[in-house]
Amino acid sequence: MTVEEAVERLELRRRGWATGELLSFAVYEETSDAGERRFAGDVVVKRADPSGESAEVGYWTAAQARGRGAPRAVEAVTGWAFTTFASEGLERLELLHQVDNTASCRVAEKAGFRFHGVIPARPPYPRDGHVHIRRAGAPGPTVVR
Repeated sequence: MTVEEAVERLELRRRGWATGELLSFAVYEETSDAGERRFAGDVVVKRADPSGESAEVGYWTAAQARGRGAPRAVEAVTGWAFTTFASEGLERLELLHQVDNTASCRVAEKAGFRFHGVIPARPPYPRDGHVHIRRAGAPGPTVVR
């Protein structure tokens, strides 16, 4: 990623928080007993209609952090979103991924999102996708790892 791309990405995140349409959280992992941390990825809540009953959760995991906590991060942000936007009518969160991304399927399921169906490919995504849904008040995961 170039410096210009990084600046653009940060500006997009700033505007997202200002409008309430893209709420992004950085995820860090501890790397030592002294509390040193390393960037592990991010989790976002996308609210195309900030007063709507549904939103989308997305996440990205850095290569060195894969397999170590994405479900926990998604679960934390999911709980935050349902609590924060309950008074605005948020009832459902969706998590989408390409059909061949089995790791994302496992993350969704571990974070309490249930498989809902397949959606056809559409740009910029070249493959069909899975939709996983979690509803407000529905039981979450029994164990998030």
